Amino acid sequence: MNCTTTPATTTHSTMASSVPRLDTAGIAALLGLSREHVTDRLTKRVDFPKPYINVSRRTRYWRTSDVLAWMRGK
Repeated sequence: MNCTTTPATTTHSTMASSVPRLDTAGIAALLGLSREHVTDRLTKRVDFPKPYINVSRRTRYWRTSDVLAWMRGK
């Protein structure tokens, strides 16, 4: 797996870095919720999208398009 480090982020492969993505803080900001609520409740819902990238148990990223589709109820 290609792994590159930049000052603010670590990305895995060129493909993964080109996909718009959100972490739990980004999802919280988008929805107007706390990061803790997103982590503890929202991401555990069966209808919420699965993470696109699992860096670790605590660091996950979702495709922005998947989260927006979920918000629209699709």
